[in-house]
Amino acid sequence: MTLLWKKAYLPQILGGIKTATRRKTRPMVKVGRTYRIRSGFFDFLEERIRVDRLYTQRLGEMTEGDAVMEGAESLAAFRDEWETLSEAWRPEEVVWVVEFHLENRQQSPTLVDEPPNNP
Repeated sequence: MTLLWKKAYLPQILGGIKTATRRKTRPMVKVGRTYRIRSGFFDFLEERIRVDRLYTQRLGEMTEGDAVMEGAESLAAFRDEWETLSEAWRPEEVVWVVEFHLENRQQSPTLVDEPPNNP
């Protein structure tokens, strides 16, 4: 399995700006594994991310630094984005956090229509 990303986030991931994601359900990834970047059901980039950490956190415990790792300019900006995607900001809500880094970088990202070879 791999994480599915909104296409709007791809430039941030490929630029090394977005290095974390928060999800409501446990992502099917493992620490230390690499995964191709997936932007649609059959759309994969050649670039890979390596998962550095996987843990739970309450939304209300996020810091400004956490928001920056998410690719946001500030915690307030991240909260606005979260509310756009999730309808509500609940400080007590426990979410899964995946911290990662870009493993390799191609000259220009290319979408491919095949599933990843890496579990």
